[in-house]
Amino acid sequence: MPSLVIASKLDPAAQNIAVELRRLKGFRETGVRDLFRSGDVYLKQVDTEGIYTDKIDFGLKPDVVIFASRHRSESNEPALTVHWTGNTGQRADFGGRPKSLSFTDPPRLRAALLEFDSVREREKMNYAVTMEATHHGPTELGFPTLFVEVGSTELEFLDKVAGTAAAEAIWSAATKPAKGKVAVGFGGGHYCNKHCAAIRRDGYAFSHIFSKYFFDDYDPSMVRMAYERTAGGAGIAVIDWKGIRGRERGRLLNDLGSMNVEIVRV
Repeated sequence: MPSLVIASKLDPAAQNIAVELRRLKGFRETGVRDLFRSGDVYLKQVDTEGIYTDKIDFGLKPDVVIFASRHRSESNEPALTVHWTGNTGQRADFGGRPKSLSFTDPPRLRAALLEFDSVREREKMNYAVTMEATHHGPTELGFPTLFVEVGSTELEFLDKVAGTAAAEAIWSAATKPAKGKVAVGFGGGHYCNKHCAAIRRDGYAFSHIFSKYFFDDYDPSMVRMAYERTAGGAGIAVIDWKGIRGRERGRLLNDLGSMNVEIVRV
């Protein structure tokens, strides 16, 4: 089954990454406007922002949809990031629907993160490599939906080395999923440092990550949705133990217990 990479024409980082993908991986025109192909991987240029790209309307049914994207942060620090899409609460300010999660395929995120690590080390890049908690759209494509991002300013968006790193991470996610212990993550801040360590050190492959902010308006149906929308299923919860307040952690543990989910503390 094919993989689909989407690059918004409105996003300078996405365009930088797309250029590097075509250069490195031999993408060729397909005869369909703005659609390119290399083996079983397709690259589609779109006129919408990635987070608002809610439809795939050219007949392809991919195993995974991977968005090349810019990443913004308040710190403006150089960063290479990966995350699944979804809105875990009542708001959907940045695409998708409220209280809706994309499907996931965890070995693909694991592959992208580890490839980012590899290129950063090889190129001696002064970039953080991290995974973010689930946030923003699109949520309704019906396929596992992964963002691979370069941030956090125009300087990094146009950095060819960063574009190459993201292109390689996307290619790995599309073609070489990295098997691991499949889990859903809970707790901690927006940047999932302890869960990243669990990928690198303990061999985990993550589906959705719910940050501590999810517990301000906790909804157990979202927890169930995360497990139900994980390709191949998941039976583990990796919890940043100190990253959730005690009362909220207790509610989560009760719900996970009713689902017969294994608990792992980090």
